[in-house]
Amino acid sequence: MKVQSHEDAMAIILERLRSSYGERLNVEFLRAKLETDLSGRKLWVVEGIIHVRRWLFRRRRRRFTYYVDAENGKILIMRMKKC
Repeated sequence: MKVQSHEDAMAIILERLRSSYGERLNVEFLRAKLETDLSGRKLWVVEGIIHVRRWLFRRRRRRFTYYVDAENGKILIMRMKKC
């Protein structure tokens, strides 16, 4: 599956995040851009913040960066850190 737009890359990442964190998830995408690595492979770099609601008042925020291969739609690298 070829990823041609940033909406497609965001949909792939949203599906992965929902499978990991469940439905109680708000995703705020900050940017998505197409880059080329040193070997000439094209990657979508998508950054954003997730808000995960645990129980009633407890919430977690994480900042993420995903690298998605533009040729086949696989997630190559994922980075996540606390905000």
